[in-house]
Amino acid sequence: RSAPRLRRSALRSSGRLLRPLPVGMPREGDKYVVTDAQKRDFFEKGLATLDNLLTEEEVAEIEAVYNRFMSREIHVPGKDFCDMSKPFDTKFEDYSIINCMLPTKYHPPLEGNIYERLAATVAAQLFPDTPMAKDYDQLLNKRPGKADAVFGWHQDMAYWPNTKMTPLTTTVTFSLAIDSTSEASGCLRYVPGSGKPKTLRPHHALGSSRDDAHALQAEMYDTDEVVLAPVPRGSVTIHDEWVVHGSGGNTSSGERRTYVVAFRAAETVKLERAAGFTHSHNDEVNWDTFHAHETTTTQT
Repeated sequence: RSAPRLRRSALRSSGRLLRPLPVGMPREGDKYVVTDAQKRDFFEKGLATLDNLLTEEEVAEIEAVYNRFMSREIHVPGKDFCDMSKPFDTKFEDYSIINCMLPTKYHPPLEGNIYERLAATVAAQLFPDTPMAKDYDQLLNKRPGKADAVFGWHQDMAYWPNTKMTPLTTTVTFSLAIDSTSEASGCLRYVPGSGKPKTLRPHHALGSSRDDAHALQAEMYDTDEVVLAPVPRGSVTIHDEWVVHGSGGNTSSGERRTYVVAFRAAETVKLERAAGFTHSHNDEVNWDTFHAHETTTTQT
């Protein structure tokens, strides 16, 4: 018996909410109100936490569709359904981190859901002078008891076209907790302020090439101070494109399910698409060419 589908009102309606918001939620309808403190954390540290982005009802409706992806009821072709921490040819039963790229591409009814709408309002508040657009989305699931479900330290810019191709790198990436996260379940961890120089550290592929395995590992320094960023169900972390971050394995008895949506400058998204880059692992793009000789590029 399949999980229920999202109601159309939750997917596309920008009108009234299904029911009144709980008292104290930092929202005005479909707008999440970002505080000055959250803005400071984002711009100074590279990461901020937005508590209570979604109500329990909203999370539950998204969760129903999320689970249909994880059970493979909704088909995702090729490398866009893989293990983020292992070679692309890993068998599904051996996955530690289930990675589903571009869920709204493969299930269009998910497009424009309440999470996306709220995220768009946050991006507009962070960058009021820069038109922002959704660049990509992604579903991640660290399976229970998988100590190897590790996201290596990285900067997002290492995965994307370099600054010669996309000079304006303005980005905010949202990670929605479908499950509350903790150190044991492999919550996000980061190095505050590490992205302020807007310089790309040396990265190396964890596989023999980017065609064999997607993940990268950044060079870490003795002076790096690591901070954990656990969040409760329905809350999100937001981070920029340069901050050094990753996450540990899941040694807990529960899943760590995450729904990622990234907004970038609209002109940058246009340039990415013109270069044939859609964030799909099935793209006919040589990943290794994006940052050849670019490991110390600084944005001007």
